[in-house]
Amino acid sequence: MPSADPVTVSLTPELRRYIEAQVASGRYQTASEVVQAGLQPLTMLDPPHHPGHATADTTIFPKKA
Repeated sequence: MPSADPVTVSLTPELRRYIEAQVASGRYQTASEVVQAGLQPLTMLDPPHHPGHATADTTIFPKKA
């Protein structure tokens, strides 16, 4: 996964526990991977439309090999 600038977000305790459980299960290696997996379907349903942002023709998250 390419490196990115850190972003701080506020989560409910329930979402934090969910993310921690996903990492603990071994399905994801980091909290960032969990968040990215959750955002990927959203970007397909509602692609960014702002100038300078990715478009529907741009892959925001590279597919894992």
